[in-house]
Amino acid sequence: MRILLPFQDPYNRPLTHPVVSGGTEQFCKSIIDNFDTTVYQFPIEHIGWKKQSEKIQISNNIINIAEAIKADVIVCNFAQAVFNSQTLIKSNIPIMFVEHCVYPIPNTIYRWNQGIDRGHSMFLVSKWQEKKYKEMAERTNIRVLPIAGYINPSYCKVKPKLVEQEYDCGTIGRCDNGKSPFKLKTMTKDTDIKSLVITSKTQVNSDIKYFERNKAWKDTVWDLSYKEVMENISKCKTYFSTWDKETWGITSMEALSCGIPIILNSDKDGDHASEIIPAHDSHYIKIPRDDKDALIKAITSFDKINRKEIQDMTWEKHSLEKWKSQFSDAVSKTVDNFKKLN
Repeated sequence: MRILLPFQDPYNRPLTHPVVSGGTEQFCKSIIDNFDTTVYQFPIEHIGWKKQSEKIQISNNIINIAEAIKADVIVCNFAQAVFNSQTLIKSNIPIMFVEHCVYPIPNTIYRWNQGIDRGHSMFLVSKWQEKKYKEMAERTNIRVLPIAGYINPSYCKVKPKLVEQEYDCGTIGRCDNGKSPFKLKTMTKDTDIKSLVITSKTQVNSDIKYFERNKAWKDTVWDLSYKEVMENISKCKTYFSTWDKETWGITSMEALSCGIPIILNSDKDGDHASEIIPAHDSHYIKIPRDDKDALIKAITSFDKINRKEIQDMTWEKHSLEKWKSQFSDAVSKTVDNFKKLN
């Protein structure tokens, strides 16, 4: 199969950059590493679509490139912005939209439904994410999104040795108000817990204040390559997923792949999307949202965990072969469905 992959990065990094900006970018790297893929990258500044002409131009570029390379499918990962374009929805090449986020914008679902009616396919990454969209659709009296299925954003890639652990708990996340990686620091402040934050400097104006407030914390590492991220998180006894609105949680999988049990900061309903990632219930604990005492208790509860068991079972559940098969099936479903409706 031949894929066109339109791509945006929050820091305008190319996919060849050693620093991986986030889960969507890791998903895109996984695609180009394993399939016949042409990348079309355009600046993140266009995500706001302030000008209708910009939106139309980018959408036309996507369609023209896909036709020129004779793509079998267009895989898009920024569905809110681009699927709002009627130009792209009219594409005669099937589009496989993979949404990684939750946007509280009713118009988003309305446009997605138009694209699905045209024959394109929408995939989400978790049932937790689908639940949020269904709630929004019902609340705003919009037709509930008929998704084509779910797709895991990535697979286990780097298997560090089980080294001696220097930290009681670690976390990974962009330095922004959403991911809030320094929540680990504030929730363990004035305790005996030694923690590590693995993050990257922000280039987004709305997050600069968060960066300034937190840049001085000790035991924080910045802008590491993917390999270095994995080497550092493997030094931690536990991993804390700070964000209660994760839609899947690649970093949780990465921690588990190093043999590290995970602690999930639940949403207001007591749920967390990353519950589906561990290979066994004993490999994770959920805590009530932002509950400091529960976090400390969870960190200390994993003292006698079998790291090798966690690592081996995670690599089995999230293998490259299983991911490639799932992704290929999703592409085939997208193409077949488009042909039936067109």
